[in-house]
This record gives sequence, structure tokens and C-alpha cells, in this order.
Amino acid sequence: MEKQAVKPEFTLKMFEVLGGMWISGCVKTAAELNIADLLSEAPKTISLLAKETQSDEKALYRIMRALSSVGIFEELENKTFIMNDLGAALQTDVPGTVKDFVLANMGEHFPGFGELTRTVKEGKVPFEHVYGMNLWEYYKKYPELAANFGRGMTGLSNMELQGIIGNYDFKPYKTIVDIGGGNGVMMYAILKSAPESSGVIFDEAHVIEKTVELIPENLKNRCSTATGSFFDKVPAGGDLYTMKWIIHDWNDEECIRILKVCYEAMPKGAKLLIIDGVIPDDSQNQPHLAKLLDIVMMACLTGRERTLDEFKQLIQKAGLKFTRLVDIGTQSKSIVECEKI
Repeated sequence: MEKQAVKPEFTLKMFEVLGGMWISGCVKTAAELNIADLLSEAPKTISLLAKETQSDEKALYRIMRALSSVGIFEELENKTFIMNDLGAALQTDVPGTVKDFVLANMGEHFPGFGELTRTVKEGKVPFEHVYGMNLWEYYKKYPELAANFGRGMTGLSNMELQGIIGNYDFKPYKTIVDIGGGNGVMMYAILKSAPESSGVIFDEAHVIEKTVELIPENLKNRCSTATGSFFDKVPAGGDLYTMKWIIHDWNDEECIRILKVCYEAMPKGAKLLIIDGVIPDDSQNQPHLAKLLDIVMMACLTGRERTLDEFKQLIQKAGLKFTRLVDIGTQSKSIVECEKI
């Protein structure tokens, strides 16, 4: 059988695809050297950037030239670089930053992307093959990397909080429980939007011991914490439960177990919000961010990004009722609302 001829323009197109990996390496270097923070102060020549980052000027210029060629920072005359909107997303400790997420993906996560065939052929998680342990065990072993990963999640959360608060009314709920709530960023935003509500941030003990130090002074009378595993038990009696980027971490059987634990804790009429990426059921051949985030899941965890129909199946098997899908204005997450009836 004669094979299909390769058109030269599509050979070049594949080079562009590979270029995403090459540029990602440059982005990692810019993040590690805090280039965005330095350029936020003022435009700088490559010689000054090299001096401030203790780098080789010629090598750093090659990195910056590549980044500016795809719109990350901007090169002016005399090898001077300035900040732009895309480069600003690499700053430290600003809402919406991807800096820490980049460092995790291009750091400990990266080897797994070269082992995806192992998942396809053997059903094994590449991260576990590379490191001999799962992601959560790895982060317990290396708490400094876990802290960076946590900052990465916070940076992404800050990007989406406005969409969550702006598209869902939290005011009717008296007690809101955030399952796997981490450092509490989402709960603080919810409570500010719902001044008559109280909240409980639930997570593992080693997470919560830091969270209690972060609760804003003006929310301490309405915000408490609880510890445990959502595979075993979650706080009972809330009228609204939330879980953001939790379900996508786990396989179907694990998700059903988590949802059943929630079901047991929820009184009748209580609602649960699953805040995750939702792949449209009819999106064949169409780009969608959740389809790419799904590959991150494949490389690192047992979980996956799901279609709405797949969410509905999990919800039904846990005994809950799907009520609606709420768009928050970003493909990375939507709100899947369900209820205990």
C-alpha cells in the first residue's frame, strides 16, 4: 500500500509544533531567572539583564530573542527588552501568574511527558514509572517542590476566581465547605461575596497547618478549618460543598468514592459544585484547553479531564443528581452543579 506523500509545508508545521517544547524550555529559564520581575521595573539591555541574573550575556540573549519572537517580552533596538502582557504572566506572586506552574511542569512533571506511550500501552502513570512513587508521595518527600506546586495552583486559581464569583451566587448558602481547599484563596473570595455565609476549608493536616495562618483577620469569625482525607470523611451538614480541580486528579472509581463520601456528609437539598475543566461532548477536531490539560493528567496522575456526559455518569453512580453546567468564562474550568435529593 502506497503511503501518503508528505507536503513540505506540513513538515515545517511539525517543526512549529516541536517549537512549543523548545520555547517552553526558554520560558522555564526566564522563570528561574525572574526575568519578568526584572523587566517589570524598567526596560533593560541584555547586558544589564545578564549582570542582574549572573548569566552569560550571549546565551541569555539567545533565550530572550527566541521568547520575543513568539510574543513573550519584546525586543527593542540595541538588544533592549521590555515587558509586555504575555511576559507579565511570568511575574512572581501576582494574580494569574503561571510562573510556579511552569516550574512544576518543566521540572518534576516534565519527564512524564516523554513516557506517554507507557500509559497507552500498559496503562501505567508515567510519573510513577520515572520516580517510583505517585505525585502526592513525591510532594510529601520534597516539600519545597510541593510548596512551589501549591503556589502554581494558587496563581491559576486567582485567574479564575472572578469568573466563579461572577457567575455563581453564593449568598443563599449558610455553610459552605471547600473540599481540598488548600490555602483557602477560593473560600476567602466566596465569603467576601456572601457576607452572611460561613465557610469551612477542608484538607490534609499538613496543608491546613499553614492555612490557619493565612485566614484574613476580617474573616476569622466566619471561616474555620477541618482536616482529614476526602476518601474517608468530610465535614457534615453544609448546604453547599465545593471542590476545585480535585475530581480531575483521580480515576473513575476513585472519583465515585470521593463523591459518595460527599453524599454521606450532605443533608438532603445540599448542593455540590465540581469546578473542573469540561470538554464539550461534541467537540471533535476542535481545540479546547481541557484536551491539553488532560495530557498533564495522563503524564502525572491517574485522573483525567472529562466531558459533561462523563461527569454526569460519575454523579449518578454516587447517588447525586446533576442540575446544571455553569460557564465561568474560561476553558480551563466550569462549574458542574449537582444536588442530593
